[in-house]
Amino acid sequence: EGKLCVQLDARVREICFWLQRLGFEYTLPGAAEEFEYIGRGPEENYCDMNAHTLTGRYKSSAKREYFPYIMPQEHGNHTACRRLETGNGLCFEAEDLFEINVSRYTAKAIAAAMHTDELRADGAVHVRVDYKNSGVGSNSCGPELMEKYRLDEKEISFCFAVSV
Repeated sequence: EGKLCVQLDARVREICFWLQRLGFEYTLPGAAEEFEYIGRGPEENYCDMNAHTLTGRYKSSAKREYFPYIMPQEHGNHTACRRLETGNGLCFEAEDLFEINVSRYTAKAIAAAMHTDELRADGAVHVRVDYKNSGVGSNSCGPELMEKYRLDEKEISFCFAVSV
């Protein structure tokens, strides 16, 4: 039927305090840069920073989602999503809410760059479909992330479908 179901059942080790994020990253051709989603927006938002957003249907692009933080970091996340349609016709859907991110950069490239001039786009579009992300507070320039915003669950079940 042109549909792939992805199921993640995980048990996180007790010695792991909390995860920054848990999900999947897909690499798509650069032509898939435009996207539409049902979730919180239109600005980027995280579980501890979303009071300024409303749930709705939004259109955006990987280029518009990028913010040039002095030190490259996470950008363009959207919470409480039910659906994501990419510019090349892929559709990601779930019964439960999930988080999305569409970027010109891999999560690995963002983590490796210390300054914006070190961040290199590879010509592809990177779609992240996440079960959850922890909040953005990190103790790097402020207080430690509050426990209620940490992804610290030990038993996780996450399912979504990808269709064309």
